[in-house]
Amino acid sequence: MESLSAIGVFARVAETGSFASAARALGITPSAASKSVARLEERLGTRLFQRTTRRMHLTEQGARFHERCVRALTELRDAESELAHAVRTPRGRVRVSVPEMLALRLIIPNLQRFRREYPHLELDLDVNDHLADIVGDGLDAAVRCGELTDSRLMRRRLGPKRFILCASPAYLQAHGTPRSLDALQEHDCIRYRFVSTGRVESWALRQPAGAPAPRIPETFVFNNSEAVTHAARAGFGIAQFVELMIRPELEAGTLRPFLREHSLERGALWLVWPQARRTPPKVKALGDFLARLVEEDEAGAH
Repeated sequence: MESLSAIGVFARVAETGSFASAARALGITPSAASKSVARLEERLGTRLFQRTTRRMHLTEQGARFHERCVRALTELRDAESELAHAVRTPRGRVRVSVPEMLALRLIIPNLQRFRREYPHLELDLDVNDHLADIVGDGLDAAVRCGELTDSRLMRRRLGPKRFILCASPAYLQAHGTPRSLDALQEHDCIRYRFVSTGRVESWALRQPAGAPAPRIPETFVFNNSEAVTHAARAGFGIAQFVELMIRPELEAGTLRPFLREHSLERGALWLVWPQARRTPPKVKALGDFLARLVEEDEAGAH
């Protein structure tokens, strides 16, 4: 490595025509530059520069050596640049566990865009609402919703989870729009049951501190979030959704929000992955992509 460093100093002295100029460019002292070239000349057994009191120039051997050095240093710089680019460029297969609704409504509709932005990445989606064992299942990452409890995982926040109450226009026309949280108990309600625990998800509702939680009927219960959406869209009752997940229905008017003043943010969307000294480029790329999608959706909603 010392020899390579000396060659770099020699090439810079040859280019600038003086030790002082080369030293300034390299961030060393003129004395250090002179000694480096002197040691190189001693090792090679020949003089590379002809020095006079007024100027210095390459000897015949020095000129030939400089020509070869320039080619070699250019190759090294190109190799370094190519390797750095390869390390920075996300490539390979990224296996990620994703909740079904997020996969169907956010990721899959944007697969062509993902392919354009990351042509060297292959996306392997494990689509289900089970809580995946990232390490045990050999996954690169997973998207999690809500609060995180596993401190062994690295994490990146993708965006908020804002919950809203919705129903189809037909249901609201037939049964009326609830004017208060207490009125919900008089309506058919569609609930979600967690696959991992079997527990029915409680609704996230903003209300005064100390106020008793309203009783929410469990008229229909599904352990599949997309089924909840279909049932609500078909007019079977009221459901609560993460606003991000039903943007198409809101824009099309097939689901209509109400009691907006009681909407609440609870938890967030996260990308999690096994602990590592450095985030793998392919996981970072996936996180960047998902965060952009969520950010764009949030911007479009306002």
